[in-house]
Amino acid sequence: MRRYVSITLAFIILASVILVSFGSMAMAKYPEKMITWICVFKAGGGTDRWARIMSSAAIDHFGVPWHVVNIPGADGIVGWREGLKRPADGYTIIQGSPTPVIALLREEKPPISPYDIKIVCYVSAFRAVVVAKPGKPWSTWEGLKEYARKNPGKLTWGGTTSHLLGPANIFDQAGIKLTPVPYDSTADAVADFLGGHIDLASATFSTVQTIVPEEAVAVINTSDIPITAKGFEDVPDATELGYEGMSFARWVGVHPDTPDEIVKIISDRMTSLVKDKSVVKLISKVGEEIIFVPYPEAQKKYNKMVEGMKRAIKLIE
Repeated sequence: MRRYVSITLAFIILASVILVSFGSMAMAKYPEKMITWICVFKAGGGTDRWARIMSSAAIDHFGVPWHVVNIPGADGIVGWREGLKRPADGYTIIQGSPTPVIALLREEKPPISPYDIKIVCYVSAFRAVVVAKPGKPWSTWEGLKEYARKNPGKLTWGGTTSHLLGPANIFDQAGIKLTPVPYDSTADAVADFLGGHIDLASATFSTVQTIVPEEAVAVINTSDIPITAKGFEDVPDATELGYEGMSFARWVGVHPDTPDEIVKIISDRMTSLVKDKSVVKLISKVGEEIIFVPYPEAQKKYNKMVEGMKRAIKLIE
């Protein structure tokens, strides 16, 4: 009986060793075939542009091509869910943004959790910058705080939901109250701001650059990523002022059950890809900025972003 148990145990151990060996070999060879790259938005949008630009250099850094597939719907949730149906082997990669995360957090019974993803990296991040018209009492951060404290709720500020969350977070920490005005598009928010229909606007740094300093002044950068561009050196950063800033990621992720070893390989290849001269040139040409965060730091930042979004959403609803 003891001999039988010993033989059985030996076979179990041997089988385990063989499985681990095969698994290690598979990871060592990854990737061996084309990668499906799911863009959770329709063709022609910002996320799609990133996917197309990066895919043009993918074979040089991954050794295999990407097949970019657009699966839009429900603010990006449809494509995300489709990615979760695929095997957790690293051959399906999902590219998303803050939009589907916000949508999931706002649903009473979301179909998936915003944590149903293993974040490979950030390729960029949105900074929400608050702007005002020049010469107003609220055209500086100190002036804005003073005016808002004396006139709680009187000032209006507009932007898309993702661009309202960062400022809402900072305004709450500063103990001031402004009235949020949500817009479906940044273009509409900026148009109403320039037309004098709202007092302030919040938008991405790339958008703000198009109206500052000619038509507006930057009041505060509400993110945790500093602005280093020429002409914006004096714009206060939330973190410099002692607040907990929030940035919103252009994230890249895989099925949460994907082995960490494969995730690390993808992250390392992405690190190389975003430094490719052709990628850098094209991303800059479309007015975007590469702000890369590798695995596992990206996962930590993502988790922190989701928690911050949960709090901020309540402030604008």
